[in-house]
Amino acid sequence: MNGNALAALGVNAQEEAVYRLLLRSPGIGFAAIRLGCGMDQDVAGAAVARLRDLGMVREMPGRGTFSGNDPRAVVERLARRRVHGLQSEIRQVVSSRHVVDVLLDDQRQGQRGPAFDLQRVEGIDQVVACIDELSFFTREERLTTHPGPIITAALDSVRSSDLKCLRRGLRMRTILHTSALDRPEVGLLARELAEQGADVRGTAGPLERIVIFDRQTAVVAVDPHDITRGALVIRQPGLLANLLALFERRWSQSCRVEEQLPGETERQVLQAMARVDKDEAGARELGMSLRAYRGHVAALMRRLGASNRFQAALVARDRNWI
Repeated sequence: MNGNALAALGVNAQEEAVYRLLLRSPGIGFAAIRLGCGMDQDVAGAAVARLRDLGMVREMPGRGTFSGNDPRAVVERLARRRVHGLQSEIRQVVSSRHVVDVLLDDQRQGQRGPAFDLQRVEGIDQVVACIDELSFFTREERLTTHPGPIITAALDSVRSSDLKCLRRGLRMRTILHTSALDRPEVGLLARELAEQGADVRGTAGPLERIVIFDRQTAVVAVDPHDITRGALVIRQPGLLANLLALFERRWSQSCRVEEQLPGETERQVLQAMARVDKDEAGARELGMSLRAYRGHVAALMRRLGASNRFQAALVARDRNWI
């Protein structure tokens, strides 16, 4: 084992050299340490002193000799100490995000005006980069609406971005159109986000494409039917207030995603409806009472807007529910 193998644990090369010498030659004195490591008195003395503070070596009372402590216990102790230090640094870094407000105030004083309150971002790549950057600096809440199907190529990007926000403790509210939820992969993503703490809802009503960050900045599509054309970044208070009111109105008209997608029992009933003609056969196949089966059938027909069982099965297939 060469080099400074313990560097990641906060031990420098001189300290490691002394510790490893004492593992190979326990019970030697300070002069032997200096000679064995080729160090002058000050460097060797500083290394021994810090190793004692770290609990890596022990001095034999009255003898002036030193030995290295058990490497297993030493590495475990050093790792705990290092992790604790890193966690403390991370907390300091996270808590320093409030500095952004101070710096943004300076920026707003220099940039305040129409060009800052309303900016245009061209091209889908730039829009994605803009949303990622705004998400990174969001500290409390992100509000999002998806008015139509999510492009398959964008699903991984959406998932990665949303999960990062959730891991940072952001509050997330997302509204998806039912045309997006009809796709199984989008439905699975919506359920995953909900399980991780996001509040995800679906709606069949009109929906605009909006992302709002900390109620201070919004991104809206230039063309709601073609997101590749770019977006507007809005910071103007009056426009933001209207966008927030619009989001809350759409939110109040939506349902939780769990209520939008069929559960496992409902999927089984839909599959039975597609296979058998009679309710008695479907109920017997699923091992449930005829009354319960018919209750599921009636509820599914209402949700699907179908007038008969055959039509319900066709609509369910079109929505990829079965």
